[in-house]
Amino acid sequence: MSEPQTEAGGIRRLLVAHVDAAGVARARAIPAARVDNVLEHGIAASISGAALFTPADSPVGALGLDPVIGDVRVRPDARRVAELGDGWAWAPADLRWADDRPFTGCTRSALRRAATAADIDVKVGFEIEFVVADEASGSLAPAHKGPAYGQRPLVRNLDYLDDLMTALEDADVPVLQVHAEHGDGQFEVSLAPRHPVDACDDVVLARTVIDLVTERFGLRAYFDPVPPIGADSNGMHIHLSASRDGRNVFASTEEGMPHAEGTAIIAGILDLLPSATALLAGSESSYKRLRPGRWSGAWNCWGRGNREAAVRYTPTTTDAGPSGANIEIKPGDATANPYLAVAALLVGLRAGLDRPAEPPAPVDVDPGRLSDDERSARGVRTLPASLADALAELSASGLLREGLGDDLVDLYIAVRTPAG
Repeated sequence: MSEPQTEAGGIRRLLVAHVDAAGVARARAIPAARVDNVLEHGIAASISGAALFTPADSPVGALGLDPVIGDVRVRPDARRVAELGDGWAWAPADLRWADDRPFTGCTRSALRRAATAADIDVKVGFEIEFVVADEASGSLAPAHKGPAYGQRPLVRNLDYLDDLMTALEDADVPVLQVHAEHGDGQFEVSLAPRHPVDACDDVVLARTVIDLVTERFGLRAYFDPVPPIGADSNGMHIHLSASRDGRNVFASTEEGMPHAEGTAIIAGILDLLPSATALLAGSESSYKRLRPGRWSGAWNCWGRGNREAAVRYTPTTTDAGPSGANIEIKPGDATANPYLAVAALLVGLRAGLDRPAEPPAPVDVDPGRLSDDERSARGVRTLPASLADALAELSASGLLREGLGDDLVDLYIAVRTPAG
């Protein structure tokens, strides 16, 4: 990670950003003369603009807080300052009260607490799906027409992808690969696994860079779960690995199963997923994507390489072999707050380790091909089918309320509950 630059080091402007409960990156631009001061002390922001806006930017009252009264402090993390080019830089931030106490609605702080409580070495990596479209003609046209995962979409967009990958590298975003996805105009950027907080910073920064580069080409990037053109859906898949004393607990045994701690983690996450779905899929449009048959992980089960399962087990990777074993949690999309989504998974991870249990047997077929009786016998059911159902499951979850805090859960529900 690059050392933060000061005014003398070349920063002309600093974007200070945090992601609120609505899943929106809220930001402010800092002039060069104030960069050092803001990096040390932070900057004031209205409590509404910082934490009490819905995804539609309507202020709501929650936790006894009035959206028209009070401020919080936005404290950037100087360790994570990243270059955006042309003298601009970016930094993620925590939210704190004026006296420097952590603010209840700070999602980055909530993830930091969850990562510490997990009591195991966890790494997280994201896959970001998005659709690129040309708006120049006055009507949308996808940047490519396939074929899915093909070379031709890459060749047709070499200049764009070259600038994108260069900008991500300059910002120190750890990219593993970029490829054309299944849908028209769709690409996927895969990020390397890192500490949970750094990984979530990476995904927010990567989306910022993707937006910047795409706009410079006169194009538009859509991260929506159901984009207006091109692919049927976009996901934000979360890869999670865990190790104890340097041993990957998801590494496969001779029986082809993860070690005991690995299976316990899978059990804990599967148990919690129905309650955590609202934190992974945070909009009403999310549930148009989160359906069987879309490879979205709508079935709450797990399986080796199974892309219809909510939890896909990968016992080995090309570059790291068995030491790269991990699980992929598929139901998430870009309307989620990534910090809260990962924090919820870590709550499930910890619960699985605290009360070791075997998950149901892995499912080695598309669950949609099983009969109702077969799915019932295997303990397979779908995740919540609407935002209202998902929020109700979240509200009733004592485990998530304990792990994230009642106030943060109630704030999230207040912000995410559809109007009317």
